[in-house]
Amino acid sequence: MKAVIKGLLVIAVILALVLPLASSNPDGLEATMEKVGLEEKPVYHAPLNYGETWGQSVAMGLLGITLAFATCYGLVKLAKGG
Repeated sequence: MKAVIKGLLVIAVILALVLPLASSNPDGLEATMEKVGLEEKPVYHAPLNYGETWGQSVAMGLLGITLAFATCYGLVKLAKGG
């Protein structure tokens, strides 16, 4: 379990360091949609967003990592039978 916690801490540090380098420009699909005048109509809206500040982004990133890890960990425990 110590290795798992260390791994999560490494991910958290990497997230905090790399997050400011993320581009705010649209990706290729979004840029193309803007060029041709298409409007995005999502089928599903995420309950959370990344926030406006660096701190909010880090907090939401950590929340996402934690939820994904907990879900996968629970599924593996379930599959192993306990």
